[in-house]
Amino acid sequence: MPPNAESYDNYVPKSTLGIKPPPRRSQLTTVYMWLEDKKEIDNAEGLWRIHDGIYDFTDFVKSHPGGSDWLTLSKGLDITEAFEVHHLTALPEELLSKYFVRKAKSKRNAPFTFKEDGFYKTLKREVKQILPTIPKQAINTTNFLIDSILVGMFILSILAAKYWNFFLATLAGNFVAFLAIAAHNYFHQKDNFRMYYFQFSLLKVKEWRLSHVLSHHLHTNTIDDYEISVFEPLLQYMSVNKTPLKKYGQLLLLPIIWITGFHRAYIARLIEHLKGTKIALDKSDLIPFILPAAMYIFGGQSLLATFGMWNYIILVGSTHLFVVGQHAAHHHPDIFHDGDEPRSKDDYDWGVSQLDAVMERKEITGSHFLVLTNFGDHALHHLFPTLDHGTLTHIYPVFKKVMDQFDVNLMMVSQVDTVFGAFQQLVKEKPNTSPPNLHKYKFNLKN
Repeated sequence: MPPNAESYDNYVPKSTLGIKPPPRRSQLTTVYMWLEDKKEIDNAEGLWRIHDGIYDFTDFVKSHPGGSDWLTLSKGLDITEAFEVHHLTALPEELLSKYFVRKAKSKRNAPFTFKEDGFYKTLKREVKQILPTIPKQAINTTNFLIDSILVGMFILSILAAKYWNFFLATLAGNFVAFLAIAAHNYFHQKDNFRMYYFQFSLLKVKEWRLSHVLSHHLHTNTIDDYEISVFEPLLQYMSVNKTPLKKYGQLLLLPIIWITGFHRAYIARLIEHLKGTKIALDKSDLIPFILPAAMYIFGGQSLLATFGMWNYIILVGSTHLFVVGQHAAHHHPDIFHDGDEPRSKDDYDWGVSQLDAVMERKEITGSHFLVLTNFGDHALHHLFPTLDHGTLTHIYPVFKKVMDQFDVNLMMVSQVDTVFGAFQQLVKEKPNTSPPNLHKYKFNLKN
């Protein structure tokens, strides 16, 4: 710990984008704390903010086509980025005037822009034109794959319990991770039953719609990205001063964080419920226990033995998901992290900001199964999160055309690069003094 307050400032992440952090950022332990703090800094005046307008969607919540949760969870927030990237038709914009209340009283707490002639809006128009031409089979294949993974998880888990076989249990744990990552494809979309496959992992759709969709996806790698702050001070992905113990001690903590991730999330939810957080628990929290119930009924082992085997499966699944998640796309010394020199501080095209904060993996792109189960086609997923993962490969030609038009690029590297890059970012102390060089890594368009 630094000896005095002045030196302590050197250990605290600071935003070079001018983003005001959540008041309790250094104390954040749950996404519910983040949500309450976010309302304080978003200048949405207790309603919903889009660009410089304040809107009241209270009467629209129940009829929202994507499901009521999206508007219920985001009340009090600036949802500019969410509104822009989640809607690909003109109808939502046409409806806005009906719910307009007044102009916002203060400036947005984010520098990202969506100019009509900018990169993202141009790409969005091009993508909208080709969407009707994308074969529906892509979505059907995604549905088949995730349903097959679900069945495989149950079969392997039951067999692992029946024969008390840890090899089968390890396979089952990996299938839990495959299922959760694949289900992440669905909770970005309108409400559907497959999004709840995610909860077999002990993680929760509602929480990840906050932490992952409304935080990480929209303000990626900034001081307002909950998926970075939630691991602090144990893991420090921002480039700040780090003592030798802090710098290298992180590497020892990583396995513990990976292994316990699923259990920690469920326990934290229980604690929040006991504290009185009304949205912490609901009936969907019973979903994870369907798996051990099936293992007990069909496995023939005692309740205690079944519970132990199920917990082993969950530990394996947690390790798999968090290893993949933390090394998939966002952490590398050449990727922008808040504190580095940004491309712009007050007129930063949101789509370009995503290219600055993402790396794509050569080995994953092009395989439907690998994309679905490894957070693949990550840049396009960030740019168009409501599109099924199976459709993203059909967008690459248009994506490449618009990138060439704006002289930007998608950084494409190997899986090994992203793994070692994430470790390098953890121990990195000095911020980058130049914006990311998007042309450093060559993007190859696959057929």
